[in-house]
Amino acid sequence: MGKYKDLQKYISEYFKDESKKDLERGLFYSNPELFYEIAKYRKYGMPKKYRQAIKKYDVNKELFFFESNLARQYTGNPRYIYEKMIEKYPDFTYVWAYNGDASKIPGNPIIVERKSDEYYKYLAQSAFLINNTIFPNWFHRKESFFLQTWHGTPYKKMHWDIELKSMHAKTKANFYVKSQGWNALLSPNHFSSEKFQSGFKYYGEILEFGYPANDIFYNKKEYSEMREKIRKQLNISPDSIVYLYAPTWRDGGYMGNSMFIFNLLFDPREFLNHAPENSVLLIRSHHMSDSQKVLSEFEDSIIDVSSWDDAVELMCAADVLITDYSSIVFDWYCSKKPVIYFVPDLDKYVNELRGAYFDLEEINCGAICKSEEELYNNLDVLDAPFYKDFYDKFCSLHNGNSTQKTIDYMLNKDHESLKSKIKRRFK
Repeated sequence: MGKYKDLQKYISEYFKDESKKDLERGLFYSNPELFYEIAKYRKYGMPKKYRQAIKKYDVNKELFFFESNLARQYTGNPRYIYEKMIEKYPDFTYVWAYNGDASKIPGNPIIVERKSDEYYKYLAQSAFLINNTIFPNWFHRKESFFLQTWHGTPYKKMHWDIELKSMHAKTKANFYVKSQGWNALLSPNHFSSEKFQSGFKYYGEILEFGYPANDIFYNKKEYSEMREKIRKQLNISPDSIVYLYAPTWRDGGYMGNSMFIFNLLFDPREFLNHAPENSVLLIRSHHMSDSQKVLSEFEDSIIDVSSWDDAVELMCAADVLITDYSSIVFDWYCSKKPVIYFVPDLDKYVNELRGAYFDLEEINCGAICKSEEELYNNLDVLDAPFYKDFYDKFCSLHNGNSTQKTIDYMLNKDHESLKSKIKRRFK
């Protein structure tokens, strides 16, 4: 260990005249591993509040810290892991980083605002960190176990796999460093595992358990109850045909604060004119897209659900998914319900904006529409086929037990004292 620290010091001294910005622009892209060592030695991305909390507090072995989508939503794999845990292990202490309405979160967790004093206080104390994106600090203390649950199967190329010249940078230094601190990464299928390794340069432990958020599609009772509940909340009748339009965000049109311009791409009113009678259109923009102004003029059978935290709830309520390059399609297909791809900018997206891991026209699970006319002509999905090859490739790991497998793995990785306590309490 002494030599290792000396190496860090040596390489940091060698680059002592280069600033953090210089290193990010130059060294990082040619030698990210070396950049990582320098960042660690210089303590990049370690907020003062977090450093102070580490000095002040020990790790609490029964404290679990959850965050989803940059604390903007109570959703995703962290949500479903948490809800199973409060059911099975109610005596543990749970913290949620969430900037919304805290009453949405069941149980009795400690709620903290992202990047607040309390946020770093509990982040430093937690034995388990569960997130589906990234925390603000580059490093976490070695006594904590960071479970990265991620979100979706990648269609669009990610980080180090991006090759297009239009992208000014493949990835960012802070994301790379943060990903090296994940103790385990959840994966929904083997395809994703391969792309996570190449796209993130992540070679740690990958758990091919499927995604906890998709368990509900394999439990008929829970699914039916959720479907009925969400439809009632949205004032949708049981016999309505519900289309869920859920596009991803687009590279380009950056607005700052991790937000991008939202483009609807079709006329919702015209959509309903062509849809079957008694249809409803739910529109959910990506949490990184600003759609408030665009969607504020619609009402009645056109419902803006962009502020709805949990996409799984909406997927239960809907009958047909309309999407583009979003990873939501891989989760949706666990439900075996019809899909329509609306991709009027397919060539530009693949060849100029982002790049893709596979040809959408060869590997898909629904009609591919490149114009509004094609979209309207494919709205009747009564006889839509089931794409078994797609399901087998991307969804077959799911069987309704992903949440429990993930929790069992996480707790079995903990200290012996906690494991024995769990056995005593729940044997």
